Amino acid sequence: MSQTDVLLYEKTGKIGRVIINRPKARNAFNQELVENLGEFIKLADQDPDTNVIVISAVGDKAFSAGFDIKESIGEPIVDVIPRRENTAMELNTWREVWKCKKPVIASVQGFCIGGGLHLAFMCDLIIASEDARFGEPEVAFSYVPDILIEPWKLPMNKARQLLYLGEYLTAEELRECGVVNKVVPFEKLEEETMKIAGRLAEMPSDTMMMLKYQVNKTYEIQGMVNAMDFAAEIFSLCRINQAQTQKEFNEIVNSQGLKAALDWKNNHNS
Repeated sequence: MSQTDVLLYEKTGKIGRVIINRPKARNAFNQELVENLGEFIKLADQDPDTNVIVISAVGDKAFSAGFDIKESIGEPIVDVIPRRENTAMELNTWREVWKCKKPVIASVQGFCIGGGLHLAFMCDLIIASEDARFGEPEVAFSYVPDILIEPWKLPMNKARQLLYLGEYLTAEELRECGVVNKVVPFEKLEEETMKIAGRLAEMPSDTMMMLKYQVNKTYEIQGMVNAMDFAAEIFSLCRINQAQTQKEFNEIVNSQGLKAALDWKNNHNS
């Protein structure tokens, strides 16, 4: 078993398990997690004895609450080159799931927000607990997503609902949309995920890798990768454009707390 403070990697037979381990922070992504997640996925992908990968998270509250807002309270990146480099680093982390030759299953409980949603949506299959809630609240913070995966996974108007209103969708709603593959009680989530992973693990591995390549390439030919690159550029532009607002927001967080800062931002945007 390999691990860092925020990520674990375990093997169960032919199944590689990448486990997010920040339960006290609702498994929010900090810099260490983002920088290492792609490497853990590569580790599993390059293991000849691993046929399928499961991404899950410790605890019962959240798969991931997105990026850790406490860590992001700092000086905004306002220069174009560093901003684009930082965005590219985030984008490439999510893409490691897409580029992975082997099937990847997201096992989702509780909140799956922002970056957590991006990670889950990049996976080949999603098994979710009944309490799972999926959302993109960035619009309330004057941000846009850094990787726009929703139009490729959801019907058009459902994607707009999720993005424009910052609403949360239930696991059952996403199952009805064809995004979540199976919804189970939380206490059965790991069991059901491992059951499906076990079925995939016993498929002919070379055939499965070529099948995933076929499916991925079909979406790439339609422009999925180029669309994500474009979304990342818009994200960087918005972050630079919002730098002064973000600076004021950070100052209020530090002096008055997060709730006061959110109230200020809501009034500022109205």
